[in-house]
Amino acid sequence: MFSSKSPIVKFAGYFLIGIFLLVIIISFGMPDVCGSFDMSPTAIAVVNGKNIDRIDFARLRDNIRENPEWKWVPDSMILDRLIVNELLWQYTQKLGFDASDERIVRILRTVNQDVLRNDMRRYNISFQKLENLERRNTAMNDLDFTIMLGMTVSQSDAREEYIAKNSKIQIRYAFLSKQDLMKRHARRISVTDEEISAEMKNNPGELKDPATDKDRIKEKLTERKISLIEDELIDRINAIAVAGGSFANAAAVLQGSGGISDIFTPGDSLKEQDGRGGNLAPIENSRSFRETCMSLPLLTTSEPIRTSGGIYIFTPIMRQISRHTPPEADLKKLANEMQTDRSNSVMNNLLMQFSEKSKVTKNFKPD
Repeated sequence: MFSSKSPIVKFAGYFLIGIFLLVIIISFGMPDVCGSFDMSPTAIAVVNGKNIDRIDFARLRDNIRENPEWKWVPDSMILDRLIVNELLWQYTQKLGFDASDERIVRILRTVNQDVLRNDMRRYNISFQKLENLERRNTAMNDLDFTIMLGMTVSQSDAREEYIAKNSKIQIRYAFLSKQDLMKRHARRISVTDEEISAEMKNNPGELKDPATDKDRIKEKLTERKISLIEDELIDRINAIAVAGGSFANAAAVLQGSGGISDIFTPGDSLKEQDGRGGNLAPIENSRSFRETCMSLPLLTTSEPIRTSGGIYIFTPIMRQISRHTPPEADLKKLANEMQTDRSNSVMNNLLMQFSEKSKVTKNFKPD
């Protein structure tokens, strides 16, 4: 992947390809306890009790800044990448992945020795440090390879993905917001004092604060009534969907607002016709939509999609499915891309869970 097999150069390279993983993890709130209590003066950060040395930070920063395309990367992001790498290494060890001394020696012997010596002088790094870097890289690569093996994509899966990527769909949708449902059924969802008193009597464990109990229980009973009305609507529309009924009939039951999407490829973001923004995100993120948009007959209603904001239904009004048989080379390339994407997703989730239980302390002033 990189011009040199040197562990130093590979580590800097992994910074480049891992930067988007970093953004994902940091944006989701990787634990970060700022401060320097009981921290070594040479440490720029501590990850679960393990120091990240200022020299390692400076070495990686200088290596990255040598590339003109990466001069924009701020010091804070470089440090965060070191933290993520340390978390990944700790998680790799936790799972039992490691590399023996003999294996590391064999790997380093395959590297151009002149390159190794030049890198060691250039970055002022000892041979022991070089071995440790290679051990980390090798073990983390083993973990990545193991995950990849479990994410194998079949030719049929790749073919279906190819067809989807080369198909076009347009949908009509209807939406009944929770607010409109509440207005329409205002009488049914109203809660009487008698109902509140009965709930308080039947569920004394609900009583927490006399100043707020009644309002809280009233809100709870209101939500319960709204949910029952939604259940009734969903049952009626489901009956139409199961029978292969029309979208028009289901929309008449829902009595909501509606619209038409732009033409899109499955997997793309849904927008309203003419590119206008809209409230279609709950549709595209729903499992029901992902599983049926390619197969649901035109003008036939989908099952209801229940969201916190309301109820959706949809139907395809145009669908152009690619009938082209892709070349085997294209299928193989797509299968590899899908395998990598799935592996990265698994790794992201595993590392996210580990980071949530980790303690990170920084001793660093952002640039």
